[in-house]
Amino acid sequence: MGVYAITGARIGIGAACAKMLEEQGHKVIKISRGEGADIRADLSKKEDRQRAVKEIEEMTPDGLDGFVANSGVGPTEPGDLILRLNYFGAKDMIEDLFPLLQKKNGVVLAVSSNSANLPGLNTELVDMLCDDDDEEAAAAYGKTLEGANKQEAYQASKFGLAKWVRRNSAFYVTKGVRMNAIAPGATWTNLMEVGFDDDVFGDSMQSFPVPSHYNDGKVLSPEDVANTMIFLLSPESVGICGAVIYTDGGTDAFLRTERF
Repeated sequence: MGVYAITGARIGIGAACAKMLEEQGHKVIKISRGEGADIRADLSKKEDRQRAVKEIEEMTPDGLDGFVANSGVGPTEPGDLILRLNYFGAKDMIEDLFPLLQKKNGVVLAVSSNSANLPGLNTELVDMLCDDDDEEAAAAYGKTLEGANKQEAYQASKFGLAKWVRRNSAFYVTKGVRMNAIAPGATWTNLMEVGFDDDVFGDSMQSFPVPSHYNDGKVLSPEDVANTMIFLLSPESVGICGAVIYTDGGTDAFLRTERF
C-alpha cells in the first residue's frame, strides 16, 4: 500500500479523499491548520510550508506515492490570504516535495476550480503569480481588494495553479512524477456553506448551475469529487498527465460550450 500526503484534509473534499485512501489501506498524512491533523500548519505562511515539508520528509524517508494540494479558501476571505494559500501554498509544497515523490514515481493532484475560466480573469495578476513568482507583490495587491473584487484573487489563484500544473507537468513526468489538476464546481463543503450565507457572494453562488442536479437543485458532495481524485491518484489513470479535469456536474460545459 502507498503513502499519501493531503493538505486541507480535515474537512470537505480533502477529508473525503483521505478517508477513501485509508479505506483502500493506504497511509495518509493529513496537513491542516485544525486539530486532528498529523501535521498542523498554516500553508499561507512560508515558514509553515517549509516546516511541513521537513516533517513529511521525516515521516516518509522512502518517498511519497502521492500528494494532493487541496488547501484553499474562498472569495469571502482577505485577498492576500487567498493568493498566499491557494496558489503559493500549493505550488511551493509541490515543488519542495518533488524529491520525495520522485523516489516512488509518485502522483501530484492540485485542486483548482471550475470558476478559473469564468469571465473577468485578471491576467496581469495571473502573470504576477506564474511569471514573476512574486508572493509579496501578489499579496500586496490582494490586500487592496475588497468586497466582490476579492473574486479576482480567488479566480487568479485557481487559474494560476492550473496554469502552473500545465506548464510543469511534462517536465515532471519525464522525472517520474505524474501531475494533474482537478477543477471542482459547486460542492457542499464548508467553503460553499460560508459563501451561500455571504452578503456579497451568496446570491451568485446559490444560482450557479449544476446540470447533473438540474431536477433536484442540489450540488455535488465532497465524495462525488473525491471519487475522481482517487482515480487520478491511481495507476489506472497513468495515461492522464497535465490535464485539468472538470468535476462539476456539467457546469463548465454548460457555461463554455464552445471553449475547451
